[in-house]
Amino acid sequence: MTFKILIVEDEADIAEPMRVGLTDEGYSVEWASTGRAAIQRLVDHWDLIILDLMLPDLPGESIVNYLKQQPDYPAILVLTARGSVQDKLSLFRQGCDDYLTKPFIYAELLEHVRALLRRSQRVNTTECQYEDIQLDPSTFRLCAGTEQTILTPKEASILRMFLAAPGRVISRKEILQGVWGLREEPDTNFIGVHLFNLRKKLSEVKRDAWLQTVRSSGFVLCRPEGN
Repeated sequence: MTFKILIVEDEADIAEPMRVGLTDEGYSVEWASTGRAAIQRLVDHWDLIILDLMLPDLPGESIVNYLKQQPDYPAILVLTARGSVQDKLSLFRQGCDDYLTKPFIYAELLEHVRALLRRSQRVNTTECQYEDIQLDPSTFRLCAGTEQTILTPKEASILRMFLAAPGRVISRKEILQGVWGLREEPDTNFIGVHLFNLRKKLSEVKRDAWLQTVRSSGFVLCRPEGN
């Protein structure tokens, strides 16, 4: 399987070395130098978008918002010159999967790309279900009763962990290792951000109370008492 990557970057001296390097790694890579050119290409399937936020015609955030409206949108690796904690938290809240702060070295970029694509391969196409909560990992569609919504890839990966073990407390460390493949959480509290966003999506299908916090232990997915 050849992964397809779209680079959205207006600076040729950054984009072209990335395109050449990733192509040499065996990926199918295309480059869009403007936001509008990128949106035209987003009708095709992509496994990963490498997105610069500072584009000449459109803010990168608008492309993220556009992607989030699609039923099966790819992983998003953001390139940004903004390095504050609040900036990084904002990126995760918007639905981005990872980020690199400019300037960066190519070897670092390559490891981020490999990690994101490895995680996307782990997605099982078998539908996951607990009582009436259903997740289709191939489309990231979440359903409960008559309600439905679309999750981000990371939200879907986290929910799959809970659906695979309903009633069991899952720690932050387990989530970090299972979804991100990391042993230590960076100082941005991005797990908290993704769990907050997942609860918002569960609220859209009226099941936010089913994801409960167990103080000092972790989180559990179960039917609330009285329901």
